[in-house]
Amino acid sequence: MCVSNQNNVFVQPSTQNMTKIHLITIFLLIFASGFSFVQCSEGDRSSHFPRTLGNLALSRVVKGEQATRIINNMHGKILDECDNYIVFYGGGNSKNTLYVSAYENDEIAKSNLTEMAMKMAKRAAVFSPLTHSKMGKIVCFQTEGMGLKHYFYRVDALLVWLQVEPGNAKPVSDDLFNFDFASLKADMNL
Repeated sequence: MCVSNQNNVFVQPSTQNMTKIHLITIFLLIFASGFSFVQCSEGDRSSHFPRTLGNLALSRVVKGEQATRIINNMHGKILDECDNYIVFYGGGNSKNTLYVSAYENDEIAKSNLTEMAMKMAKRAAVFSPLTHSKMGKIVCFQTEGMGLKHYFYRVDALLVWLQVEPGNAKPVSDDLFNFDFASLKADMNL
């Protein structure tokens, strides 16, 4: 390695200086690696969601304040406090998105699900009439709108909303309905 001095003459640095440069470089690499590991491992809940739905791979998870802002903006108001996740599936311009809101308890989630279903049944300007079906103990609501199929339901203290492109609806919704959110619930002490 050569460095330039004040007269733009390239000189070979001393062995002592090279050792310092190497030690600083190694320290910075170790620090950056450690920081990256902490950033990736702290609060990363992407492992709590299906890796694939149908033939669509999980591409990105938005969580925390950013997810809450997005969801509140979609509704045009501030919703009840909860932990929100937005999980994107497929690549490019895919609109296949899973929204999960984790509430403090089952009753709050149940109340929010009921309120949402009632509002949509009364005035669903951009959605088709609401229908529902039972999956064991779970009631799943379905609608269509904005060129997508929408499914929403509650699993204990979790509210789950899936929007999916019509061509992917059956395999994606089947996979989601069979997914166990136990790891997310356990991590959040629900």
